[in-house]
Amino acid sequence: MVVHLINNREPDNLSAAIVLDIKNLMSEFQDCILQHTLREGNAAADYLASLGHNSQPGLSILNTPPVGLRHILAGDQLGASFLRP
Repeated sequence: MVVHLINNREPDNLSAAIVLDIKNLMSEFQDCILQHTLREGNAAADYLASLGHNSQPGLSILNTPPVGLRHILAGDQLGASFLRP
């Protein structure tokens, strides 16, 4: 939904400022393409999204990757793929 919102249509009032910030940041790059990927295509982002969803509101700074994320990053480095459950 977010990729579609940024790529294809004008945002609603609630998301307009964020979408404008994203588009401004994207304009700083010569080639910048936003595309949707399934969660198993980016397991690290999915892990961090789940971690954030289950955390208390507010800013969380991770100085080192959590153990679960380390395994995912190691798998990415080796070129491992993840299947949907």
